[in-house]
Amino acid sequence: METVLPEGLVDRVRSLVDERGPRCGPVAVVAVDGPSGSGKTTLAAALAGDLGARLLHVDDMHQGWTGLARTVALTQGSLIEAWQGGSAPSHPTWDWDRDTRGPDVPVDAPALVVLEGVGAFAIAGDRASATVWVEAPADERRTRAIARDGEVFASHWDEWADQERRLWAAAPASPGAPGSPGAPGAPGAPASPAAHSARDADVRIDTGSSAGTGGPVSAARAAPAAPAGGPSLGLVVLGVVAVSLSLRTLMTALPPLLPRIREDLGLSSVWLGVLTTLPVLCMGLLAPAAARVGLRLGAARSISIAMVAVAVGNLTRAFSDEVAALYLGTLCAGAGIALAGTLLPGLVKGFFPAGRAGLATGLQMLAMMGGAAVAAAVSVPLADAAGGWPLALGFWGLVAVGGVLLWLPVDRAVHRGGDHDQHPADLAHGLPWRSRTAWLVAAFLAVQSWQFYSTLAWFSPTYVDHGWDARDAGLLLSVFTGAQFVSGLVGPAITDRVGDWRIPLVGAGVFGLAGQTGVWAAPDAAPWLWAVLLGTAQGASFAIGMVLLVRYAVSPAAAARFTAMAFLFSYTVASLGPTTMGALRDLSGAYSTIWLVLAGLMVVQIGAALVLHPARERVR
Repeated sequence: METVLPEGLVDRVRSLVDERGPRCGPVAVVAVDGPSGSGKTTLAAALAGDLGARLLHVDDMHQGWTGLARTVALTQGSLIEAWQGGSAPSHPTWDWDRDTRGPDVPVDAPALVVLEGVGAFAIAGDRASATVWVEAPADERRTRAIARDGEVFASHWDEWADQERRLWAAAPASPGAPGSPGAPGAPGAPASPAAHSARDADVRIDTGSSAGTGGPVSAARAAPAAPAGGPSLGLVVLGVVAVSLSLRTLMTALPPLLPRIREDLGLSSVWLGVLTTLPVLCMGLLAPAAARVGLRLGAARSISIAMVAVAVGNLTRAFSDEVAALYLGTLCAGAGIALAGTLLPGLVKGFFPAGRAGLATGLQMLAMMGGAAVAAAVSVPLADAAGGWPLALGFWGLVAVGGVLLWLPVDRAVHRGGDHDQHPADLAHGLPWRSRTAWLVAAFLAVQSWQFYSTLAWFSPTYVDHGWDARDAGLLLSVFTGAQFVSGLVGPAITDRVGDWRIPLVGAGVFGLAGQTGVWAAPDAAPWLWAVLLGTAQGASFAIGMVLLVRYAVSPAAAARFTAMAFLFSYTVASLGPTTMGALRDLSGAYSTIWLVLAGLMVVQIGAALVLHPARERVR
């Protein structure tokens, strides 16, 4: 849905800016202030988009939970006075992991800036060209703020509200209050009266559920929406699905063709293992760099670049009758997958409200697992039809080209709307290594991914060892993959409904434990049921894990950093899974050892799920 601005707001603000001109050197500042949870960020984003203005968030500058007054003083000096005096402007940041001041972030001097957040009036002072006050009833604001930032804000709510009251109570009465002598437009009014609180604002807006009117502009409740000026949610969904289709085909198209590749290229088992492990290692080791690229270029633009790399890498494998082309193509596509896969959760965080993040992530997982299943199923028929395995591998480059074409409209719309997926202040933050929540989620994903890739590698061989035909064993693997296809969509959707994601996570773990125990103790008793249970568990666990990367993060950029840290740890660990499980099989002489160990790991996964409470501290 598109954010609905109060009627006449844009025209009113534009006329004030035109009338008063820039008051801060070459910069005209529109200050948007009001108490926490009133809807300032949503309204300011829409306003900035319609005005074509640069949007700056005071939230990016706050000096910890007790530093509101210090934030105002620091930002006045480094930003407002710098613009006014012609020196290099910047704004302060806060390192939330270390609870100390972070490095200042340089800022340019655009012609028009919307400065939004608690303290914006005090920071801009009489240098603001227009001021907008946003308010709502206290109970509604508290509900919104905690839904947005989690229970960590609940513990600081009273303390923060007290700072807000002190800041606004300390402000002197201003002759610029609407309707008073000296108000804008009144005889003898100053060109730009200083605004300090609601009584001084040029425009007042009530975003409460029973909003009336305030100031010179009628109020209206702003609906949750994608960032102003950006793409519609439908376009984003289409783009996310198109990208996700190509995020696993690189890996799943390969295993059915390994015997032919071994025969044609004379590769040893070790080098074939490297070929299958390389994309997973890329996803882990390149995740931090991917997050950095996303913050520099913007998530949407970075995903465009990533999909080009995926397409080029897959197409290169079409000429992989040469060993170098096979490995270079795999490396190129793996790097693209690492970049896109790391940034997609943050993009979902930025475009979808919290109550729909699970559904959006589920659609992403559905497309990704669907693409993986199709690639595994048709690789051999494609090779037969095309006359060789290289063209069968290269075919998925064409699918990635389609992903590029469907993603580019999202990229263009995001950047046309003002680069809403970029937050320069977030470049000052590192990966959340000190966050207990981040480590817990990363450990959960590591255990889950270890089990998934080990199952993918050894499920079919287990049944071949039990006398099954290779084709039937492959069909059993496709059932495993198909079950993921369904649970990857259903699992995240359940989290949107029940609120507490531990319920579906534990349920998925129980399913997985039952399947692993079945393969270990009675593999031939109900093999198709074991396949369904294993696939359901892995699909739901991974998809809900992706939801956690969105729901625990406090912002889209935080989600990108969180994802990078989690992927670095989990995929690097998981890349060792198939080899380690194979070594255990060789040592014991039985495939049953693999499933006994995996069942033990599933118990660990269930334990980790139980402590992933929704009220855990958010990741910054």
